[in-house]
Amino acid sequence: MSEFDSGQFVNRIGRRLVMEFEDASEAGTPGLIGASREHPARLQLVKLLPAFVSVGSGLLIDSHGSQSKQQDIVIFERDFCPVYSINDTPEATYYPIEAVAAVGEVKSTVSKSVLFDALDKVRSAKALRRHSEKEDLGLGALASYRPLGSGSTFAATPADEYNQDTKFRDQIFGFILCAKFSQSPSAVLDNLVEYQRSFGHENMPNIIVSLNDGFIQGMQSETCNLQSSLLTGNSFSYVPAYDRAFSYLVIELRKHIREGRSVPLRALDRYMTSIVGALPSCTARRFEVRQKI
Repeated sequence: MSEFDSGQFVNRIGRRLVMEFEDASEAGTPGLIGASREHPARLQLVKLLPAFVSVGSGLLIDSHGSQSKQQDIVIFERDFCPVYSINDTPEATYYPIEAVAAVGEVKSTVSKSVLFDALDKVRSAKALRRHSEKEDLGLGALASYRPLGSGSTFAATPADEYNQDTKFRDQIFGFILCAKFSQSPSAVLDNLVEYQRSFGHENMPNIIVSLNDGFIQGMQSETCNLQSSLLTGNSFSYVPAYDRAFSYLVIELRKHIREGRSVPLRALDRYMTSIVGALPSCTARRFEVRQKI
């Protein structure tokens, strides 16, 4: 009996995922596209991630009135995330940012124009604002947090309060997955620097994976250490490990989902305020409470 190779198994899932999204783009109508993306490869991806998340497609929203561009992959907290979907079509499915762990774009071949379009989509999701409130529980006004997958809220100290602007574990994770680059990896790095000069580094993807070429991630040039986010890096680094690229993406996703943080669940109630609104005046009748003998 041949030995099972988990690394090769995971990489095959990555290739099927790219092929299935490519096939889905040829499906025609939005309904068929959405249905065709419910393939085994995406369901296999769910099995590789912590059990409290699920995978969908659609748009992200925040309670301040903003929304992202269409996302190929949305990894959300299954037990907490309300999913607002019209006819189960990805183009009309909305996920509140407070319960989303990661987003991803899946492409076949990435040219400069395709890369910039995918970067725009990831940036539109990472730029949304989770609703964070500061409370004074004895250490000053600080923003509480909760670990992803948990309903428990933790009071913050000045060192660990929630802040999605400065702490990458408080952001959603963003990635781009493709079959191959149409340009050399060096040219792709130049394209990323060009994009970063225009839009900044704060909302860039955490990782870009090409199944035929390898992966690109942030790096701290002084130490030559790869970084899980450009919030702690100052350069882009290309790693030609094409045979392990998708496995590395899964590892990074699992790590972020385990260690990522969001805001207290009460922030999700803000999405219902337009439904509840101001209650009308009521009519009441008082009754007497009889004493039990």
